[in-house]
Amino acid sequence: MISRVTSECLIGNIYRSFMNISGECEVFELASFCVIGIYVDDMDKAVEFYCGVLGFKEAERYADGCIVRLENEGPPVILEKVESVGKIEYPGFSQVVLGIETDDIKKTSEELREKGVELLYNEPQVFVAGLMMAMRDPSGNVLELLQFNKE
Repeated sequence: MISRVTSECLIGNIYRSFMNISGECEVFELASFCVIGIYVDDMDKAVEFYCGVLGFKEAERYADGCIVRLENEGPPVILEKVESVGKIEYPGFSQVVLGIETDDIKKTSEELREKGVELLYNEPQVFVAGLMMAMRDPSGNVLELLQFNKE
């Protein structure tokens, strides 16, 4: 659906704008993300991490196991096998970081540490909305564990 909107309408939604033939800026709304894709260099290690450690469920394998769809409470997660992964510098560089919410970040962090997960901080870090802990998956992708303040 194409419509004209003011800047006040853009807050909280994702929009793509373009210029029409008359030179006016028009936008259309992109309602939501439909899938989360995570590139991994070792599918077996990735499935073990996301399913065995984090609790996702393997739903389906495609293309001779090069793509695995995981079920969770949010949008589907797709693990896709790639030849190699780049080093992700965290924090401070532009990147997409996936967040996983928890009610008890200290307990969850300790459980993950005991399972051998690479945590990037010794203790949960304070951020404006609560507490966070960053971790890496076996391919080096960064995920954040988040505990939001309750008001």
